[in-house]
Amino acid sequence: MSDRPAAVTVRVPATTANLGPGYDCLGLALGLHNEVTLALADEPTVAIEGEGAQSLPRDGGHLVLEAARAATEAAGAEPPALSLHQANRIPLARGGLSVRRVLDIATGIEGHPDNVAPALLGGLTVCCTVGDEVLVERLEVAPGLSCVVAVPDFEVPTHDARRVLPDTVTHADAVFNLCRASLIVAALVSGDFAVLGEAMRDRLHQPYRAHLVPGMEEAIAAALATGAHGAALSGSGPTIAAFVGDAGEEVGRAMVNAFERAGVAARTRALRLSSGGAAVIG
Repeated sequence: MSDRPAAVTVRVPATTANLGPGYDCLGLALGLHNEVTLALADEPTVAIEGEGAQSLPRDGGHLVLEAARAATEAAGAEPPALSLHQANRIPLARGGLSVRRVLDIATGIEGHPDNVAPALLGGLTVCCTVGDEVLVERLEVAPGLSCVVAVPDFEVPTHDARRVLPDTVTHADAVFNLCRASLIVAALVSGDFAVLGEAMRDRLHQPYRAHLVPGMEEAIAAALATGAHGAALSGSGPTIAAFVGDAGEEVGRAMVNAFERAGVAARTRALRLSSGGAAVIG
């Protein structure tokens, strides 16, 4: 064991995806991080602390181990036995490979480029999947914006959230979202945050998922009424992400109160945006 290389620790930011109308294409990195340490071992082991400690798998089905195996195979090597220690702060529901290749591999495993791209690259990312390849553009968000999240005390599995979506949508709804997805990118980059309230409206996924997240619409309305620039379901939910310039504490409290009136316990956290993505820190 003594001739083996030191363990590698990677720090990865949380992300919020969709950003309202940007379904499966827009993602943003947030200032909340998980840390994952991998080391060579005689046999695979998994240790988890923090979020998901009681529910995440502790065998080869763990996504980090699956990703490590895929990356090793892509580099042309035999996957070794690994010990994994994961310190999670994000609520749940480098080597010889280029960043582009890592992005493709990770998307193939996780399934959602709007989650993977901002976690890997940081900042605001715009993604498009073409076959097995992910095209991505990374942009910097103008200064002066932060995020407040309200996290209900339950999970919405992604497969459940996708199952409720219709197979087709109207031309009017498609145009509605195209306009607002374009507007939100322009607003975040230019700093014209006043239009985010309208830009974050959606007709492709949020209305169909509302019944899975009791209090969702009320929490979004409460955030906007309390001073948030915009608010929307984060990814497939149930977390609500609100963008603020200030008054973050009030916005968070208003969202929690709205959830409580719907009979749902929730917690809130104020987060800065993160321009940095995944990084090796040890």
